[in-house]
Amino acid sequence: MINPENITKGAKNILENCADLSRNQTLLIISEDPVLGWYNKDITDALAAEAKGMSIKTTILEVGGPQNDSKSKLTKVIDDFDCTIFFARIGDQDRFEKSSFNTKRVMSYARSAENLASKFGCTHHQALIELKKAINTIFSKGGNVKITCPLGTNISGELPKLKIDESTDVGVIRFPMLVPTPISAKRFSGKVALSKYLTPTGSKVYEPPNLELKKDIFSIVEQGKILDFEGDEETINRVKNHYNDVAKMFNIEKYNIDSWHAGIHPGTYYDFPIEDDPDRWSNTIFGSPKFLHFHTCGDYAPGEICWMVQNHSIIIDGEPLWKDGQLVANNFIETKDCIDKWADLKELFIN
Repeated sequence: MINPENITKGAKNILENCADLSRNQTLLIISEDPVLGWYNKDITDALAAEAKGMSIKTTILEVGGPQNDSKSKLTKVIDDFDCTIFFARIGDQDRFEKSSFNTKRVMSYARSAENLASKFGCTHHQALIELKKAINTIFSKGGNVKITCPLGTNISGELPKLKIDESTDVGVIRFPMLVPTPISAKRFSGKVALSKYLTPTGSKVYEPPNLELKKDIFSIVEQGKILDFEGDEETINRVKNHYNDVAKMFNIEKYNIDSWHAGIHPGTYYDFPIEDDPDRWSNTIFGSPKFLHFHTCGDYAPGEICWMVQNHSIIIDGEPLWKDGQLVANNFIETKDCIDKWADLKELFIN
């Protein structure tokens, strides 16, 4: 049984703390068909009820799954509302593009009422925004950054001192905030262990969307480019064919690695078997600190093929910011101060 108070807390978190909506404003909720298995209808109903209780004029538009021209079909209707909240994957497709919309858009990764009422949906949105900014500040100071994982990932690069411009991050507000600004991969070399599945990034739609890796292999990387693969020959051939197919489909640079980032929200969880829908798994669990993902195949974020690296460590000038899949916030003053400031974050990281 979901606690009604937590439903209200989660709904207000997205409506007020994230979307900054107020009385008499207009809201469009775009709700994906629950038959597709990504979003439950109960989250649409819960948010709509809370919004109407706040005297926000609310309309629900039901849609199907994402297509590669989803945005063009919705531009006119979205611009008629002060804000659009997506409980639908189409809201995520153009997140790194310059917005062609004139009004506010929110992409929700909370997919059910239970999800919204959990720590995932109830952790104060601005707390996670500040945590993201703190992590961006750490990376902006530059230094040697090394990424490792238990399967043998070992890739590193020298980051310059560089102000991270968050205004160019994404063109849609994300709820909850799950990742810092992507780090360019062009200075990174080494090897990355590929395991479980190659999955899409949520950008474009293609078939088949996933590639199961029956055996773990390594990608050999130099300055943000895939030079080769090492390991089981059959798996490598299937991976190369997958890259060839996706790159040809969209006429993109197949072996480019654009960027990477790791999850920051310890309340992120996934309750289904991965093999049921590897795409849904990777595009849900990416916000967990247990995972780091690379944007590959295409010279843009988020690219089209995602690598999921589990239980990674990210070491900056010898000091871990993530260690074995945990965000070690106390190791850096910026993240420590942020968590000390917000009771919601302190509770998340203690537990």
